[in-house]
Amino acid sequence: MYRKAYNFACVLIVWTSSCSSPNFVEGEKGWVFLGERKVNHLYEKDVFRIKSRDKFTAVRLYVSERDIDIKDLEIMLINGDILKPSIESTIRLGDRSRIIDLAADGRQLETITVRYRADGKLFSHKGKVQIGGRPRNPNDNY
Repeated sequence: MYRKAYNFACVLIVWTSSCSSPNFVEGEKGWVFLGERKVNHLYEKDVFRIKSRDKFTAVRLYVSERDIDIKDLEIMLINGDILKPSIESTIRLGDRSRIIDLAADGRQLETITVRYRADGKLFSHKGKVQIGGRPRNPNDNY
């Protein structure tokens, strides 16, 4: 009886862990997770509201499940300034964007707006984009 319950629990744990997608941001030392979205096959606009009031020196996008075509990226700082860095037009599945430097002393982020679409057929599964931020090192003096 206990053996069957134990086997069932093991199968359930393996199944649920394989269904959840990895958080690519957490795998890279010095970066923190800021948000994620599923991306459709039609061009769309997503606004990532950054809840952290930490200062960040850089951001980058992580792509999984489908290639993502980026049309535009806009970073709004907490002081109202807007940055429009150039970014790759396509980020491949399992890859990440270049590091987008903000400032050596860090900047507080309000929102990150991305206009993009996932490659693939209309009814195939969606892509996923995660945004990571590199926090300012509090030991650095600026």
